Amino acid sequence: MDIKQLRTFLQVAELGSLTKAADRLNIAQPALGRQIKLLEEELSTPLFTRHGRGMVPTAAGQILAERAATILRLVEETRVELSSSKATVRGTVSLGVPPTAGEVIAGPLVERFAKQYPDVTIRIVPAFSGYLLDFLQRGEVDLAVMYNTHGVQQLKPEPLIVEPLFLIGPAGADLSLDRSVRFETLADLPLVLPGPRHGLRALIEEKAGDAGIALKVSVEADSLQTLKDLVLRGLGYTVLPLASVRAEAQAGILSAAPVIDPKLTRELVLARSVVKPSSNAVRLFADTLKEQMADLVHSGIWAGELLSGNAAT
Repeated sequence: MDIKQLRTFLQVAELGSLTKAADRLNIAQPALGRQIKLLEEELSTPLFTRHGRGMVPTAAGQILAERAATILRLVEETRVELSSSKATVRGTVSLGVPPTAGEVIAGPLVERFAKQYPDVTIRIVPAFSGYLLDFLQRGEVDLAVMYNTHGVQQLKPEPLIVEPLFLIGPAGADLSLDRSVRFETLADLPLVLPGPRHGLRALIEEKAGDAGIALKVSVEADSLQTLKDLVLRGLGYTVLPLASVRAEAQAGILSAAPVIDPKLTRELVLARSVVKPSSNAVRLFADTLKEQMADLVHSGIWAGELLSGNAAT
């Protein structure tokens, strides 16, 4: 199995037809058919189901298509990186971020990196940590800022920060950054929170169980902007990191207070793809991300404590 065979196979899988693939590749259809047959013999499994309307990948064919696409992408990224001059960084970088972190860091991070490395294409993928873990394992993103990676043996995450969580309410809710709210107070409030699959919701529910209190969740919303809008309309309270509502708090349209007894915190880490080797562009982007996050913490924009792995950045 070589690169040429993988490219040929992907064309047939994409077009679902030997005839169409042969036309695109400008080779004879019988020759293309023999290449696919030789590949199936080498792998000892059928890769396509043939029928009157064309060819459909089998389960094995679907696996090969995913792996082949990753392999060919890595080959191309390697070619671009090695063929470019040492002074020029090229290629693509994909970063996964949870919504609450993405709104704070994505803009300034991309701006900072693009100024230094304008020839790199950046892709930001917002998703919850559970999905980001899957993306990393499948090679769909190069890097991810994540919560809750404990127990995932494949990852070796780099610690970034521990951030406190705040009770967020409408402007007239009598919440103040200078006055803490006990966690048990949440039992008396209508809450708007993310759904059960969100790590933030799981953390709050865990703490509620430990405290022996029941939460009154009136609305579930997985969008950060929707959560903030619901609170702004007076439909309930939520729990978020302060950085994600800083602009609204400064404008006086939302209010916030730290939560204590227990104090609610989350650990942010940087994880790398377990199937894709890091290119020079990815390594530089990761360094820039850590520098940007440290700057946000030092400037007070992001309330949190830098962890040892990122403190010197």
